[in-house]
Amino acid sequence: MRSASAFSNTLLTDEFHRLDRDLSRVTPPEPAWDLSIFETNPALLSRLRRTWSQRLQVEHRSSMVFAQLAHQLVEAAAYLDEQSVMLRMALDELRHTATCARVLTALGEPSPPPLPTEQLARHAGVSPEERALRNVLFTTCLSEMVACSRFVATLDHTTDPTMRDVLRSLLADEVLHGRFGFHYLEARRDLLTSDEPLRRSLERFLVHAFAILERELAPLPPHRPSTPHELAFGLEDPAIARDVFYGTLTHAVVPGLSQLGLDAERAWHDRRPLT
Repeated sequence: MRSASAFSNTLLTDEFHRLDRDLSRVTPPEPAWDLSIFETNPALLSRLRRTWSQRLQVEHRSSMVFAQLAHQLVEAAAYLDEQSVMLRMALDELRHTATCARVLTALGEPSPPPLPTEQLARHAGVSPEERALRNVLFTTCLSEMVACSRFVATLDHTTDPTMRDVLRSLLADEVLHGRFGFHYLEARRDLLTSDEPLRRSLERFLVHAFAILERELAPLPPHRPSTPHELAFGLEDPAIARDVFYGTLTHAVVPGLSQLGLDAERAWHDRRPLT
């Protein structure tokens, strides 16, 4: 597989950088560190490289999920603006992948990880409308909302100015990614109110979606507390990340979905994985 930081070095590379500049909500960061600052703390540099390698893979998976979800929105006859914004979100995640690659290069990582692949759930047996709704719920209302909150919490304790710029550039897009699903559901409030079988099916789906999300995004104890240097360079504290997960679900996601007509509180209470 090609390196995640590789470009074709053709006119397309110039087009990519132009897109990156034009779509950035903040000035695109150019990460650079004097690596001598890590000579007395090689463990910190190693953890930074590992974290950003993992983040690069997560961002690239998200780009594939959003690209496939854009096609599902077409199948569901979603509004044109919804299809367009979903494609923009897929491009955001590709831009984030490039940002992560630049961070790894600046950290002296000699071999960035390969780009992963991901297949979006097709939810056999449901209509195109419901398939899109299920995947919008899981990817944006749930996953991206948690990601957004974790970025905010991480930024709160990040003091290294270069790392703050990088994290701000990612967070600037994640806000839209987390809000997309709530706008999508708002545009279908009448449908959710009038179509009881669809609403009940989505609520049953949420029971399992919440369980999957908890398993994937709520770090299990025991947790090793992050050091002050790790926090300063934007590394997550697992205990804080766990608290952020539950706070986001109980104070933002569940109430937000409930306001849109879904019994999300019961689904959260009853959450369990598929058996």
